[in-house]
Amino acid sequence: MALLTFQVLDGMERGRVLADLLPPITIGREEDNAIQLNDERVSRFHAKVQEDGSRVILTDLESTNGTRVNGHPIQMHVLRIGDQVSIGRCLLLFGSAHEIERQIQERKSLIRESPGGTISFESDEFEFPGGSPRDADEDLPRMFPDGPPEMPGELRPLQVAQMSDLLAHLHDRLRSVIAAGQSIDSDGGGEKQSYRTDWAAWQRMLQLEMDLAKYLKQLIDPSSGNE
Repeated sequence: MALLTFQVLDGMERGRVLADLLPPITIGREEDNAIQLNDERVSRFHAKVQEDGSRVILTDLESTNGTRVNGHPIQMHVLRIGDQVSIGRCLLLFGSAHEIERQIQERKSLIRESPGGTISFESDEFEFPGGSPRDADEDLPRMFPDGPPEMPGELRPLQVAQMSDLLAHLHDRLRSVIAAGQSIDSDGGGEKQSYRTDWAAWQRMLQLEMDLAKYLKQLIDPSSGNE
């Protein structure tokens, strides 16, 4: 079982390094938590960190003000080295300095091996010849800075079929929205490209976002599917 490290970047405990934590642990305002945060915006028992196989899972314990990872609200999340966990006004960095440095070197190695790929060390984002679209909200950190999460393994045949159907449904919905749009030259010179879609396609995209929100909620709380 791996020992965990959290570094406190901001809050009353700023500068503390909480090392050699044996999961499962809880984070909260009470003294009984392995990580106690002195902040009235932090719930008494705010979040739980546990291990499942070789992965570390962060779960929000229905806290009053919620938990965020890399700027995004979560209910459950597979933690990766370098993730920033916001709880109240406290900001925790998951991983030791050594673990994070090792992660940086691994990312640099991946970029060197990527054909035509370069890296901007100011933003630590991939760039490829010809450029690529920026995030709609450029100020919001990426929830998964190392790329998409892995598919779950060791699924039963029924679960594989259900996962396949779900992903095929999402793929079909996204394809219909993309097919309804068109690329336009926004400056007349061909240097700036925008993408425009009609109202109906946009509404389908919003409905898809709502469907995804329901799926995520039902994964955490199966009884919510009856609401």
